[in-house]
Amino acid sequence: MIPSPGTKPAARGAALALLAAALFGVSTPLVQHFGTGLGPFTTAALLYIGCAAVALALRSPASREARLRRSDAPRLLAMAGLGAVVGSVALAWGLQNTSGASASLMLTLEAVFTAVLAWYLYREVLDRRVVVAMALLTAGGAVLVIGQGLAGQAQMLGLLAVLIATAAWGRQRPVTRRC
Repeated sequence: MIPSPGTKPAARGAALALLAAALFGVSTPLVQHFGTGLGPFTTAALLYIGCAAVALALRSPASREARLRRSDAPRLLAMAGLGAVVGSVALAWGLQNTSGASASLMLTLEAVFTAVLAWYLYREVLDRRVVVAMALLTAGGAVLVIGQGLAGQAQMLGLLAVLIATAAWGRQRPVTRRC
């Protein structure tokens, strides 16, 4: 259930965050299932076609959107290359070559990449709780890679492809920010 606009902002934000987390959690096994036999480029293309359809349906009036300028082109191309090409294709390939549960857990490392890049590039403050959370996420990712490595090289390569996707998406976030 999506909270009504009259709901308190914190409660609405929390409900929307939980909804986004649930949808994200469901999406990985669905992409893995429906992408079987399609190949990583086709799967990635279908994901972005679906995203474009939803974006078109939910778009704001043009008067409320920022205008694109010629100077925005390099950043826009970098975002598309990292997110739509590298990230999506690596994820689609990785999902076909590792378990869905492991891939879902590995996707949490996107937060680590994003936080580290925000700290490094923009001097964002990382308090102790964030550092501990990032260390735990990284340790979990390391355990997954080691476990998959013991299960077989193909499984590990799939997991590393998912890791590349998370790194691409993590790098995509700072690209969107104006310097």
